[in-house]
Amino acid sequence: MGGLPTGTINGLAVHPVNPKTMYVATRDGVYRSEDAGARWTSASGSPKNAMAVAVNPKRPTEVYAATAEGRMFVSRNGGQTWEPVH
Repeated sequence: MGGLPTGTINGLAVHPVNPKTMYVATRDGVYRSEDAGARWTSASGSPKNAMAVAVNPKRPTEVYAATAEGRMFVSRNGGQTWEPVH
């Protein structure tokens, strides 16, 4: 699992159409894999202390992350950019 930090995986989400695309929530933020978990890259700007991650099944480029502090964030472009949910 190259590129994934050591430590706890708090949450895992799989793309509903392309199961090779996966997201994990960690204390360092959200990480994305496009090869079924062989390699991972940090989702730039994702929230730290991510406890859960989910992919919208009707809009697979829409990814949600929740933090340990109780905040919710959304990415509408597959994890490239993130913004708080109000």
